[in-house]
Amino acid sequence: MENSKNILKRIIHYMNPKQIEPKMVKLWIFFLGLNIIFFFLPKSMIEGSILILTPIVGLFVYALTTKDVMSSLFLGTFSSFVLWYKTNCIGAFFDAVMVVSQDEENIQMYMSFFLCGGIIIAMKRGGATKAFADFIIEKFGRNEKMILAASGVYAGATSIDDYVSALTAGASFSPLMDAIKKPKLALAYVVRTLSINISEMLPFGAWGYFVIYQIADAKNVSSRAEAAHIFMQTIPFMFYCIVACVIAMLFAVGIFPKIGPMKKAYQMMEEEGIQMGAIGDGEEEDDDDDFDEKNPRIKNVSVLNLILPIIVIVVSLIATDLNCYLAFGIAAIFTGVLYVLQGLMTVSDYVQCIVDGFLDMMDMVMILMVGYAMQEAMYAMGMETFVEGVCNAIPIPSLIPFLIFVFFCCEEYLFSLNYTLFQIAIPVFMVVLTNVGANVPLCLGALISASLFGANACVVSDLGVVSARSCGVKIYEQYIACQPYFIISALISGVMFLAAGFVL
Repeated sequence: MENSKNILKRIIHYMNPKQIEPKMVKLWIFFLGLNIIFFFLPKSMIEGSILILTPIVGLFVYALTTKDVMSSLFLGTFSSFVLWYKTNCIGAFFDAVMVVSQDEENIQMYMSFFLCGGIIIAMKRGGATKAFADFIIEKFGRNEKMILAASGVYAGATSIDDYVSALTAGASFSPLMDAIKKPKLALAYVVRTLSINISEMLPFGAWGYFVIYQIADAKNVSSRAEAAHIFMQTIPFMFYCIVACVIAMLFAVGIFPKIGPMKKAYQMMEEEGIQMGAIGDGEEEDDDDDFDEKNPRIKNVSVLNLILPIIVIVVSLIATDLNCYLAFGIAAIFTGVLYVLQGLMTVSDYVQCIVDGFLDMMDMVMILMVGYAMQEAMYAMGMETFVEGVCNAIPIPSLIPFLIFVFFCCEEYLFSLNYTLFQIAIPVFMVVLTNVGANVPLCLGALISASLFGANACVVSDLGVVSARSCGVKIYEQYIACQPYFIISALISGVMFLAAGFVL
């Protein structure tokens, strides 16, 4: 009885608004009120309407207020289930999590991240990343421009898969940014931009390859060869991809200025020696992951210990038809054999690296899993019908590319659907755009550009999570530091789509 009284006292004490930060009290009143409204909204009003996006707005407000991506995504996702499933929201939520957990492609992606995490930790503990840092510094000195430019070129060159590119580029170049005392947020911006945008413009890249498949799924496209031809016509109109990459490289070589939070990150590093947004408040992510200079096993390590595993990953991706899981599995075995034979670590040491890599990537996988659960809810609420309605509502064909870009930029900025947007929209667009007489390659370029803007700029973008993790920075700090550059790229692209709509 006494224990139950203690529990009650604790609840009364800690739930007293006076004990809670005022902004959090306001946030929770807003969030709970929003969910009460969701609960009582009839399904007939929600299905296929813009109300589908309202939980994403709540998610966005919560993320900006708390700077906590994981909590905001969980709460925003659950709000989607409250909006649609009402009294069955809890059961439906866990059913959706089970569905996305059992999906074969999702499992392969999760396992790819786990394996890559293990390889990255092995590279750190085996001295490979330090050897790479020493090699680049020997070639370029402590020239930040050369190092950032090299990271951009590397990210673009390996972007046959954007995850592979972002993960390996961040792991390889982030020690260099520490060594030259420059913000890792700058590296995260360059890597995040180049990896995904170049991947989209490559017909054999992961994103380009996927888009071709979605074009081929349209009712009015007869074959994959025709779909590939349409995709090739679309590449020159991927204005955001082109503009974002140009600005990122100009930033890397010091031509484009440091603005907003990015400027602050440089000032903090120069004046206080603090890495703004670094995981662990400027400390290293985990001391166990770092190069141990006292370990005699890892003296005079060759830079090939980093280069060869990355080559194996890229070659394996091509050989396995972009099967990331199998490619990383092959690379994990190769890396283990390479390091054990050289005496850089024992079999037990390497296995521990793989285990720790799984743990290191767990939070990222959880974010992706919950994000996919939200997508399941959005499908159920009629996202496809909503997208088709938006297309049909545009009266002037010349405005269609610009309006597509603007609308989906806003939607993707709130919650980046990435591949799901292509799955939903492209087969529908191919038919609708032809019927209304719009320029199909230009409009597809606008849709793809909007999706890539979301992948770059959205606070809960999966690639944002990947690039932040690989560069050793916090997701939210990466988000605010990169925003000005992504928004400038989007504004320039919007003007280009508006002009091209009338000219073409």
